[in-house]
Amino acid sequence: MNGKLEDTLDQLYEIEGVEACMLYRIDGVPITIRVPEYREHLLETMFWLEKHIRRVLGEMNREGLRETIFFFRNNRILIAPSSKSTVLVTIAEAQANQQLISLETLRASKNVEACVA
Repeated sequence: MNGKLEDTLDQLYEIEGVEACMLYRIDGVPITIRVPEYREHLLETMFWLEKHIRRVLGEMNREGLRETIFFFRNNRILIAPSSKSTVLVTIAEAQANQQLISLETLRASKNVEACVA
């Protein structure tokens, strides 16, 4: 995989409060994942995302949203489409700096778009 893409995900993952970041295909198949170690709640969230990412993206498209943030269990999940075929998902602790993570996720999604285009 492209080195710039890997660096972009590594930089996003290193932000304080980010528990995981994943790049998915729009059909819910994970392409690459950054997680610290096995954590059951993250695994459950990832399974949920695999099943529902297409529907969430459809709703975002209908509403004209560039990104969406929601709470799932004790985490904040930010979903940002990064190209026509990929979506970047960032899972953060509830108390993490939401503005910083949102801005960095959008920056990372633009870098991902440049890598996969």
